[in-house]
Amino acid sequence: MKRNQFKHYYKIMIMFFLLSTVPVMITGSLSYWKSSQAIQTYSNQEKMQNVYQIQINVEQVLKNIDHSITYFVRTSQMQQHIRDTISAETFVNYHTIKQDLNHLQTLDTGIEDIVLVSLENDWLINNNGLANLDQISKQNILNHYITLENNSTWMLEEYDHIALPHSVQHSSSHYINLVKKLPLLSSDKKGLISVLVPSDVLTTMMEHRLASESFLILDESNQVISHSNPSYIGDNFTMPEQFLAEFHTDEKEGQFDYIVDEIPYKVTYLKSKYNGWTYLSLVKVSDLNKRSSSIGWLTFTVCTILLLLSFIASILGSKNLYRPIRRIQDLIKQSYEQEHEDSIRAANEFQLIETHINQLLNKNKHLETKMQNQINQLKQLFMMRLLQGKVNENEIPIKLNSFNYQQNWQQLTVMSLQIDSLQNCPFSKNDTDLLLFAINNVIEDLIDTNYRLTPVVINHTQSTILVTSFSNTEQYMHFINDHASLIQSEIKQIFCLSVSIGISHPFKELVDAKKAYQESTEALKYRIKVGGESIIFFDNLNRDGQFFIQYPKNIKYRLFDAIKLANRTKANQELDKLFEYLSKDDHHHNYYQIILTRFLYDLIELKQILGIELDHSDNQSFINEFFELKTLHAIKDWFKFMLIYPLIEKVDVRTQTENRSLSDKIIQIIHDDYDKDISLDLIASKLHYNPNYLSNIFQKETKRSFSEYLLLYRISKAKEWLAETDLSVKEISAKLMYNNSQNFIRSFRRLEGITPGKYRSEHR
Repeated sequence: MKRNQFKHYYKIMIMFFLLSTVPVMITGSLSYWKSSQAIQTYSNQEKMQNVYQIQINVEQVLKNIDHSITYFVRTSQMQQHIRDTISAETFVNYHTIKQDLNHLQTLDTGIEDIVLVSLENDWLINNNGLANLDQISKQNILNHYITLENNSTWMLEEYDHIALPHSVQHSSSHYINLVKKLPLLSSDKKGLISVLVPSDVLTTMMEHRLASESFLILDESNQVISHSNPSYIGDNFTMPEQFLAEFHTDEKEGQFDYIVDEIPYKVTYLKSKYNGWTYLSLVKVSDLNKRSSSIGWLTFTVCTILLLLSFIASILGSKNLYRPIRRIQDLIKQSYEQEHEDSIRAANEFQLIETHINQLLNKNKHLETKMQNQINQLKQLFMMRLLQGKVNENEIPIKLNSFNYQQNWQQLTVMSLQIDSLQNCPFSKNDTDLLLFAINNVIEDLIDTNYRLTPVVINHTQSTILVTSFSNTEQYMHFINDHASLIQSEIKQIFCLSVSIGISHPFKELVDAKKAYQESTEALKYRIKVGGESIIFFDNLNRDGQFFIQYPKNIKYRLFDAIKLANRTKANQELDKLFEYLSKDDHHHNYYQIILTRFLYDLIELKQILGIELDHSDNQSFINEFFELKTLHAIKDWFKFMLIYPLIEKVDVRTQTENRSLSDKIIQIIHDDYDKDISLDLIASKLHYNPNYLSNIFQKETKRSFSEYLLLYRISKAKEWLAETDLSVKEISAKLMYNNSQNFIRSFRRLEGITPGKYRSEHR
């Protein structure tokens, strides 16, 4: 087999490899870049934090010295002593000053000597004691210190160039000197005080974080005040102007890269607001990038492994994808005749498949004739998809042409048909689908093809799109009514079935068929209030009708009482009242479903309270049977024969076969003799029980006392008479055994919150 017969296999393999390789490379590069950025940011923040910590440590020492000396020289005694001349009388004062200076040096600040100079009286005090100030030393002091710009100045001095007499221990080659001209708040300076601190004190505060990292402190003239390498202290930090320009800006802190001896460094600087010094950190960039390098190698290793796995997966995946093509190729080669062997070898796999498909198309043209026999099924499939909204607008003209449907019309209308009920018909529920298909065939025969598209059965509904060209609305309505009535009468005659038909709003574009189908099925839902065997136009529906009204609790309670008493006549009367109440006004169709569903579950709850089991093997199918009912009449009969009558029969059997409980007997007496003068004592005498015993039993089972239950029942009867009769309040109170109507009104108002007259006006 030649190589070109497998070239698509290699294309697939290369495509898979590229699709898997490119994301891995991009992901690895982005991961390395983002992680390096994160590490760089962390390192920069770490360096800035180190510099900031060194500044805090150094300035804490400097500020302690500064504040202590300032406090010392601003005392009134010190300001007085500085003006005194050397004499026997003032020697004690000098001794006190010397003790105070010694005390300042005991602080943990590294101070080696404090020199107090009186330029006015030519004396000084240091660790060696009190001494006269000669003219040479005085002149040096005036030249080096008094000429300083500020009253208080930190400065770096070599040990050999300290311009005033001192007694430092020469522990360092350079000393940091705090010079304060005295008095501090006067322009006429009479003396000064100098604090000498070895620069090594600051050096010990700058510990090494990295072997290649250096910390240093520069004063305002770029002189090295302190360095992590003490040998650099005192040198001028000579750098090109470009370097100095980086941190001699308005920015108080920052970082920048700089190359020293062809080695890139990361420079971090921080300027002090206290004395104008600059704190610097220099670290090799290569040391900072060591973490990034390790992450880079890890990323490279992972990406290499992923690329290797991708290559293996590409080979295996390509084989799996190519396997069906290879099988088709082998089948085609087996089906070819021997004379086509050369063309097979010359063609690649897709050319071979294409050639074979063309041959199949040529050979199977005769099947088109057979397909015509199935055109009706295709039409029905198209109509079902159209009504479900699964056909796009561009596909409709193609289908209309292919199925030879007419395309000129004035109006389109969806007519949907459903079976109302199978009662009194020789059919069962399982025959519903077969009946709908039979009805569909009848409609195909009844309506001329010029006035319809193909009828279909969809979602337990038979639906037909009617095509009309009437410009007159009256003619259109007449046409629809005639055909709907004809369909109903024919189905009634042929199948003995009652059917209802829903008519949609007229529309012009087939793309709106889904909406029209929904309108026709929505119209059919209104059978619940208009009854079965109806023709319902969607345009005629009152869709803005009242959706919720008050649930008829009083009727329900009376109906339930009749069931409990096994009174079938009373139950029928109350059931009639319930459905009269539902049908007296125009409501939204969903209302009936909601109110009747609630009534159904109330009946089921009553069945459970009574402890009665009915012959319903499957509760779910029993409830589904209720939801399939279409008209109020059918629902009423269903409630009557499926629930109410069976409950009454069970209650009646239980009442006849068992002794009713004492509480039931008392309740029955109350219901029978509520309009007589009854009491628990009379009932106890009648039933031959102790009144207290009966009271306890009644209270335990009904959760109410006898008198409370009697009062509530009488008030319920009063509410019934107020709402349904013309009896006056006085007549009602007399029938309910009240001594006068005022007592009745007070009892009624206490229980109901309103007077009997107001209740009648609200519920009449």
